Amino acid sequence: KATVSVLYWKCDMSFFSRARIGVAFLAGGIAYKTGSVSNTLAEQKHTTQYAVNAENSICALDISIGGKPAGRVEVELFDDTVPKTSKNFRILCSGRYKEWAGDSDKGSSSWLFGGGSPAPVTYSMSVIHRVIPRFMMQAGDFTNGNGTGGRSIYGPKFPDESFSGKAGKHFAGCLSMANSGPNTNGSQFFITFDRTTWLDGKHVVFGQVLSGMDIVNSVEKVGSRSGATREDCMVTNACVLKKPSGALEELASDEAYRC
Repeated sequence: KATVSVLYWKCDMSFFSRARIGVAFLAGGIAYKTGSVSNTLAEQKHTTQYAVNAENSICALDISIGGKPAGRVEVELFDDTVPKTSKNFRILCSGRYKEWAGDSDKGSSSWLFGGGSPAPVTYSMSVIHRVIPRFMMQAGDFTNGNGTGGRSIYGPKFPDESFSGKAGKHFAGCLSMANSGPNTNGSQFFITFDRTTWLDGKHVVFGQVLSGMDIVNSVEKVGSRSGATREDCMVTNACVLKKPSGALEELASDEAYRC
């Protein structure tokens, strides 16, 4: 089974490099076998891992489960630690990538969309394609919806910005970049259900859940050990609630940030 699990993850390049797939999957599997998801952060009063920096930006993700609205998850982005990674997420939440990029689109539409009709470069109406209880929920592939696609605002991929300070530690309710190895960040991200220390220094942590951890927990309950969900889960709307203070933004106006 372990070999099958490794091969399965190998086929989908969206998350772990092959060297650490087995450890991650075993850790998730051990936790999953203990029984129902009953000791998650969401069942306690949610407190953030770090004190909120009032100068950081805040984004919102509206979630649906089984085609029904489940609620809103609000996240603080660590602009004070990884501003480039945070900006990537923020622009993709805003839905105004084309305004930001202007005429010099930083990606190849033929690479992104196979020469077909361009998909919206935004998290809104994108699939939460992998959910593993006691581990994480993964989303952000707005081109293929299965963990093989997506892009960053800087081009297909961009380098790991930092693993220092807040960017290097995974905790329950953290927001982190999915990748297929070092320096392969695109648009895919994940939110953890529990501590996942084996990911420290391998995936860039760029935010934390402020509210809606109960919604995250609801998504967790429809996941499985394989990552397949028993019900369709989606980010129906993504938006920016607050810009980072003092940051110079290339969007047309503040209207782009109203949820």
